[in-house]
Amino acid sequence: MKAVVIYNPGDSEQLKYQDVETPVVKEGWSLVKIKGFGINRSEIFTRQGFSPSVQFPRILGIECVGGD
Repeated sequence: MKAVVIYNPGDSEQLKYQDVETPVVKEGWSLVKIKGFGINRSEIFTRQGFSPSVQFPRILGIECVGGD
């Protein structure tokens, strides 16, 4: 699958669009094919390095729309 991954805090140049492994679906979870996503203000803070509890690498884009 494709994802936007950030390995180090910084500007938007740190966002890397790349292939990553599809997650294993655990009991009670759903796998959704994402059609579009956004990066919200919280994730911009994360990208800039202002979220001290966040570890890198990290996949951004928690606000999304999908389908089957």
